[in-house]
Amino acid sequence: MSHATAITAFRGPVPDVKALLRDVNAIAARHGGELQLLDARLVAGRDHLVSAVMHARRAFQEGRNGASTLPLETLRFASGERQIARALQKMGLREERDAEVAAIAFDGNAEAAFAELAARLGWQRDEAILHPRASVYAGFGVTPEEQAAVPPEKWPDLVLERVALVDLMK
Repeated sequence: MSHATAITAFRGPVPDVKALLRDVNAIAARHGGELQLLDARLVAGRDHLVSAVMHARRAFQEGRNGASTLPLETLRFASGERQIARALQKMGLREERDAEVAAIAFDGNAEAAFAELAARLGWQRDEAILHPRASVYAGFGVTPEEQAAVPPEKWPDLVLERVALVDLMK
């Protein structure tokens, strides 16, 4: 298992999630890697996704993974949920006209995969989507009291704690 990972974000339509997943798997295979797409509205910055990937890789290395693939294990950590079904419900894509999508490429030619995703799906790259917004924190159960206890620039760290806690949940 290589350690090359690339992260970006897109804005565009998701008319059919099942068809999209078939396309994503085919695109990933053509470019020698795997892809995971998440609802970017709950992403608390690039570090959030980097941390999720790191925890997922470690879980696989130590035989503690709860999912059968690295992309799915990464989704589990990114969502802060132990159960895959809950992770998908929380951060899985939904059919919508103007979706905000975080994309993680594992191995392979990530830039080629991202370019093909954009061209095939009519998506536009938009890295600004990865910047955390106020609504992210409630989605991870961060309370106003927790937010008040740290300066606003540290709020994404409160989500990173939830990512790390997935390992500890029983």
